[in-house]
Amino acid sequence: MASSIKELIKHFGTQAQTATAMGVSQATVSYWLSGALSISAEKALLAETATEGAVSAASLCHLIAQVEARYKVGESSAKTSPVAPGPVGSVCTSSITKEAV
Repeated sequence: MASSIKELIKHFGTQAQTATAMGVSQATVSYWLSGALSISAEKALLAETATEGAVSAASLCHLIAQVEARYKVGESSAKTSPVAPGPVGSVCTSSITKEAV
């Protein structure tokens, strides 16, 4: 994440300019860079918007990265296996026809 903070600072020019763009103090930017503070999801999303996607929110915030990863896993699972099989003898409710009920 530190390399992404460096990219963010490089995008704006300095820690002070980054702080102004992000609505935080220069000290906060310094703490992000050192790893003493983690950037919040809100500020990570703001950074992605302010940089027009040059720095992604997921690269700045581990929570957003986790959500994106889970979404991608769910998305790929839905394409390959829409219904997970149950244990032997189990019945999937979607396979029960109206006549059987």
